[in-house]
Amino acid sequence: MRKENGFVILLIALCLGLATMAAVSSSPTNGDKESFEGFDSLDEATVTENWKRYFPAQYDGWMRTSEMQETTYGGGGKAEAEGMDVEKINYLEMYPFLKVNYDGFAFSKGYYRSRGHYYALTDIADTERLPDWDKRPATCIGCKTTDVSKLDAIHGDDWYSMPFSKVMGSNTIGCLDCHAPDDATVRHARTWLDEGLAHGTFANIEPEGRTDLVCAQCHTNYHFSADTRKVELAWTTGLTAEAQLEHYDAARRSDEWVHPRTGALVAKIQHPEYELYHEGQEVNVHSMLGLQCTDCHMPKATDADGEKYTEHHWTSPLTHVESTCMGCHSNWGTDGVVARAEGVQGRVYEKQNRIGRELAEFIDAVAAKRDNGGVDEVTLTRLQKIHREAQFYWDFIWVENSNGFHNWGEAHRVLDKAETLINEGMEVLDSV
Repeated sequence: MRKENGFVILLIALCLGLATMAAVSSSPTNGDKESFEGFDSLDEATVTENWKRYFPAQYDGWMRTSEMQETTYGGGGKAEAEGMDVEKINYLEMYPFLKVNYDGFAFSKGYYRSRGHYYALTDIADTERLPDWDKRPATCIGCKTTDVSKLDAIHGDDWYSMPFSKVMGSNTIGCLDCHAPDDATVRHARTWLDEGLAHGTFANIEPEGRTDLVCAQCHTNYHFSADTRKVELAWTTGLTAEAQLEHYDAARRSDEWVHPRTGALVAKIQHPEYELYHEGQEVNVHSMLGLQCTDCHMPKATDADGEKYTEHHWTSPLTHVESTCMGCHSNWGTDGVVARAEGVQGRVYEKQNRIGRELAEFIDAVAAKRDNGGVDEVTLTRLQKIHREAQFYWDFIWVENSNGFHNWGEAHRVLDKAETLINEGMEVLDSV
């Protein structure tokens, strides 16, 4: 954002954001003109198609998450032919350094670019990370299906420790995940989010009452409870990368493993979109203005009867800048908006890939010294600590699905910390 235009743009964005938030926060009322009366059972509410007669436009948007449009730095790819599934893009083939960085962990066996919500359950069922359904924890479906509400009602927290094979159903992410079954009001359905919020560690926003908490249910970093296998958010000490590393340092977490090449205890971060957007030592201007995830990813649209509704085709705002970005940045034009956004993404994309390769080179260099006895225990311990922290900071941005756009200042700051650590580690290796 240019400084000379900043103040005017900020005011426009604030007005747009507040107006949009007020609209999105209300219950959806358009549809086939039939008054929504709620569902008689959770069984009925878990099936998204049952909501269609009340909210056909929203249902159509949800269905279109199966047809994601590819963008320069993201998207789910394209179907090879009409009626075919969107292709799966294999990150391990695109970025070979991931096999080194994730060596010893399930992500080195299977790692694909995220597709639309329509495919959430399919993709977790087919993952190569944990192919044995009887050994895979049930928690793996926690963000993939409307059935979570039913499982919570029947089993409480006990279902998380069940085998995956015992809980796997056919309902992917849908209406019930974000809307109450009795009156369709926006609400989050995951109790682990309430537990995360109870820590009270947000620094930049007040999360309570925000519509986009429905996004925070799943678009956050997490691990599984050591006792119950339930999802836990790494928010006990804060939401920044440094605060979450402190959380991991307090106790060993389910997504930590001893890296076989260096012997370092490292952690696998899981897509902290909500944290990067709203929190950070560098404050994101869009969040600061009060804009929520829904303002850009769920813009207002008009149905066939001319009624306004909230779009439910969750995808990159760059595929519909006219209904989102242009409200504040019309002076840039649609091509200008896309070019500026992709410029921001491109710089983060280049840096995170470069540092990912540097991290892999560092890991292999430590492994070589370790294998031939060329490093003493004190120095090795220091190198392992550097590896742990550098990988944590790099992965925090690498797995965040906006390529830095959600908070580019914070993305660069965290990546710079990772690179500084890697350079320090290389200097230590050069000295032994």
